[in-house]
Amino acid sequence: MPNFQNLCVVLPGLYISDFKIIMRNHKTIKLLLGILLFISTGCEKLYENDIYKRPDWLPGKLYTTVSEQENLTLFAECLQLAGLDSVLDVSGSWSVFAPTDEAVKQFLSENQYAGVSDIPSDELERITEFHIIQNPWSLDQLQSLSIFGWRTEEDTKKNTFAFKRETMFKNSDGKYWVEKNHKKEEMIVIDSTRSDDYKKVFVESRKYVPIFYDEYMDRNGLGTEDYSFYFDREYEQGNIYYAGGKIIKADIFAENGFVHIIDKVVSPMLNGKEILEREMPGESYKLFLEMIYWYYPDFEPNIEATFNQPAVIRGGLVDTLWDLKFFNPVFDIQKELIGFKGPEVNETLVKHNGLVAPEDDAFSAFVDGILTRNSGFPHWPDHKQLPMDVADFVFSRHFVSAPIYPTKKQYKNIFRRNNGFKQNEDKIIRKEFGSNCTFIGMKSYNPDRVFTSVTGPVFLRPSYSIFRRALQYANIYEEIAYNDDELYFFAIPDGALRTDSSLMINWIDRDKDIYNFIQLNARTEKMEVVGRNTLKNMILNQVGSPVPNGTGNNESIRTLGGKYITWDHSSNTVRGNLPCRVWNTGEIVDCIPTPLEEPADNGKTYRVDYWFSFRGI
Repeated sequence: MPNFQNLCVVLPGLYISDFKIIMRNHKTIKLLLGILLFISTGCEKLYENDIYKRPDWLPGKLYTTVSEQENLTLFAECLQLAGLDSVLDVSGSWSVFAPTDEAVKQFLSENQYAGVSDIPSDELERITEFHIIQNPWSLDQLQSLSIFGWRTEEDTKKNTFAFKRETMFKNSDGKYWVEKNHKKEEMIVIDSTRSDDYKKVFVESRKYVPIFYDEYMDRNGLGTEDYSFYFDREYEQGNIYYAGGKIIKADIFAENGFVHIIDKVVSPMLNGKEILEREMPGESYKLFLEMIYWYYPDFEPNIEATFNQPAVIRGGLVDTLWDLKFFNPVFDIQKELIGFKGPEVNETLVKHNGLVAPEDDAFSAFVDGILTRNSGFPHWPDHKQLPMDVADFVFSRHFVSAPIYPTKKQYKNIFRRNNGFKQNEDKIIRKEFGSNCTFIGMKSYNPDRVFTSVTGPVFLRPSYSIFRRALQYANIYEEIAYNDDELYFFAIPDGALRTDSSLMINWIDRDKDIYNFIQLNARTEKMEVVGRNTLKNMILNQVGSPVPNGTGNNESIRTLGGKYITWDHSSNTVRGNLPCRVWNTGEIVDCIPTPLEEPADNGKTYRVDYWFSFRGI
């Protein structure tokens, strides 16, 4: 008795050459026809016996599996309306994090939708795609990935616990309006009516979603308050959370992946750019974003991505695609990828950023009330004409290359420690875990103390640019700005420094902001480089606090450099233990302080035209 099952399978595999050999002997034709009839009858009986029917125990693909779950009917409808039913049941390997019917109903109620069909199609597509991640992941596997791949029990690398996965959702290529600044560099503008061109920016990656689990939390020293700060729910040990949704049933097997049921609809997470550009009732970060767009963008053409556009294959015209980077001190606020991603390493899985931004009203009060000429003082012309080092002081504290959690140092440095940038913790109006950064929005704004202390006029008046750069070069601005004593700061304007050649900037590379300082040696009549320590002592001896042993009109002031200066109020002159001199001639002169009227929180700033002189200096 022939094995019909094998014959039915093998026969279709015969090649034409096999039949040619058989047909050469026509005596075999009748035999062959008989065999074919016999096999055909046998195969028909096999099909009648359901040999090739789908076994009952074999699950369907992902959409079918979701649709068969009793409490996932609404999410199955979401998948079907978004056109993902055919995708999930045809191709690819995925993991679906499906919210329950109760969770979907809650989402509909919160957003005032009567039903799933009322959700706008583009929003529905974004939501459903964000609930699907690449590749099949079991519950155990979700907790077993590192920056280098799968973890093993022998893997002792403590800081490589991955907590992010790549979703199905990807933003479209972005369109940015640009305008050229006074240096002919292209800056981004929000208002398209002020733009003369635009650039289309290539989006390299899909969005990532965070997954929180015990070992990741423990290894990174995170507590339940860190999770609840952003997700408004308690973190319960022993559970796994897909962003703000808790997995309540896991490892539902499908042919091409897994289904995990969660108790909440997870809205697609926004990156830093999207958070800043979104306006909500009574809350906008437009001015902050506008200044970031103005000072930090850097465009580079991406030729490969440009020619990979589908229209190019059809011979059509396309926009050039560009890579957009935001250089120091800002991370790439629009990029989903963080750090390096290669075939064997993906740093995005373990890295995240942090961003703190003031709401428009609070930030405008600083820009108009302190930073620019709108303050009534001779400060910078407007918020688009700052030198880059001043812009860096405005923005550097707002951006952190780590997520900002309440129990971690990044948060404490901003809200709980006395420093030059301490913000009011009770003025937090927004807490959001974004796709590439954590975000904290502020209703109030405390500027860095370099702008509000005795160093303020030096950082805010263009006529003190040399002295400002010198404070940074000698790295003593914090020692003065963050000093809580009552200080006198005697600063020298650019014109006076240039006139006697006592201090001048020597630019080594303007584009890279590399420079040093030079001054005239009166004996050799040559310009010489000023060392950092020498410059530090010179400046520190221009600032000090009054001491109680002054007599009559003579006020004694001990400098931060350890010297003493005397202020004769009867003649309004101030000097060290030697008279002031013109640097390039040695001529003895009176040093007359003139007050700079900006308010300061730790003393008073005065203009003088000469350096104080001391024995031994």
